[in-house]
Amino acid sequence: MRNAIRGCALAALLMLAGCSQAQPGGTAAAPLVTVAPAPAADSSAGTPVQLKTSDGLTLGGHLYGSGSIGVILAHQYNGDQTGWTDFAMVLAAHGYQALTFDFRGFPESGRLVHVPDSPIDLKAAYDFMRPRVKRVFIAGASMGSDAAILLAAREPVAGLILLSTPVEFIGLNVYDADTEVKAPMLFIETTNDPFVAGQAEILYDHATAPKSLKIYSGNEHGTEILMGAHGAELRNLMLEFIADHSR
Repeated sequence: MRNAIRGCALAALLMLAGCSQAQPGGTAAAPLVTVAPAPAADSSAGTPVQLKTSDGLTLGGHLYGSGSIGVILAHQYNGDQTGWTDFAMVLAAHGYQALTFDFRGFPESGRLVHVPDSPIDLKAAYDFMRPRVKRVFIAGASMGSDAAILLAAREPVAGLILLSTPVEFIGLNVYDADTEVKAPMLFIETTNDPFVAGQAEILYDHATAPKSLKIYSGNEHGTEILMGAHGAELRNLMLEFIADHSR
């Protein structure tokens, strides 16, 4: 049963990723599903920074605000760091330090996407932020949520905010890792998310850390929830989670 669920989640997320399959004669099929990207916010509002990965890559990021509490914002596959820009500015306005960045292969971080290495990229963001603050939170969306769980299973964090988290996606599998996370975890998804509906509840039930689950009506995926009908409520929920676990 668990394998079947994982298979369904992977198939749905491959559609989200726009993966194509070779057809006879070598012609690639069109993506099975086209998801309109979220409107891009102006990432120049933050201070541009460069992150160095352990395998020698340079990732582009933007740092917002100041303060002793840091929040790393990890983006989803069908987007980039600008999906988090508005919330990064909200965090800065509330006295937090927020870091957005592009995973490898996304606009500010080279040309070759390699999803299995996303935890390495997130570790570069963590290493950049950790010396600057007393506590680090990670907020991830979809692929970014998976990377956040895998990192938090090995590194100390103050808390995880996880939007639209797949159990498994292109080489990332978090079903076992989520039991190794000790930090508080906030799982969020929408009832009719066409890619991962129900996956957050599976991970929530399986996790052993202090945890909470919020399911909104609608079909938005990842940071798209922030721009939907429940956007203001979600922003307040995330701010409350960070404040509660910063004491």
